[in-house]
Amino acid sequence: MSIIINRKAENFISEFVGKRINSPEQRLLQGLTALGMQPFIDYNNKSADPDTRAVSVARTIGKIIAGTVVGVSIRYASIFLAKAFSRYTLTEGEKFITSLKRKSKKDILLPNFKPEFYKNMTKEEFETKYDNTIKTIGTLIATVSMIFTNFLIDAPLTKIITKRLTNRIKKRIEKKQSKEVNNNAQT
Repeated sequence: MSIIINRKAENFISEFVGKRINSPEQRLLQGLTALGMQPFIDYNNKSADPDTRAVSVARTIGKIIAGTVVGVSIRYASIFLAKAFSRYTLTEGEKFITSLKRKSKKDILLPNFKPEFYKNMTKEEFETKYDNTIKTIGTLIATVSMIFTNFLIDAPLTKIITKRLTNRIKKRIEKKQSKEVNNNAQT
């Protein structure tokens, strides 16, 4: 079975999604989707007792919020850092770039572009490729950083959120159960 995508959908995906939704935005969308679905699954799990359900829902919400906030923040910060250490100066000829070099010695993340790479490129074409390259470098930095932030920030933040939400959720579950019991007794 093949999926056929019409031209309008293809353009939307490549032009909007492909160019505007990068790593931080993808993580935000993932977090919002998870927050909209996973806690409700745990909340409606009738096979678990109220205490377990409350802790499960609170922990799920905590993990999603902590992971999303930290993940989006680290990704944006890493991309900002990559841009800060990859500045450049370029010289344009009539139509194409004639030279490209690092702005200073601290711009160590700027790839060492050979003249063959940019000699037939306009400034706009280069800036698009540069932007994509820097976002990729930033995402790689973020991925390495998140190995540590998962333990240093995400886990403690998840624990704090879980602790604050558990009693509130437990009260809601108990309230819902008492309503169900009253409804069943009346019928």
